[in-house]
Amino acid sequence: MGVATGHPAPVAPLQAHCAVTLQRLHGWLQASLPQAPQVAGIIPLLVQAVQLYRSGRYDACLAQIQFALGVVTSGRPTVSLL
Repeated sequence: MGVATGHPAPVAPLQAHCAVTLQRLHGWLQASLPQAPQVAGIIPLLVQAVQLYRSGRYDACLAQIQFALGVVTSGRPTVSLL
């Protein structure tokens, strides 16, 4: 059997988890920054997570996301996370 063309490849669960989490964090940042500009400090951490995602390193991406969330939760953001 050959490979079917015209159909997207199935997304691995870890890849999907990273993608959804990054999207939710993006929305959270948009809502949080006006009220708590100090959370902007995690933007470089999330940019790195996106770079890891784009390079297919989903395990490292998820670890980076978890690290960024740890930084945020230690600072007690004013808008609830995810």
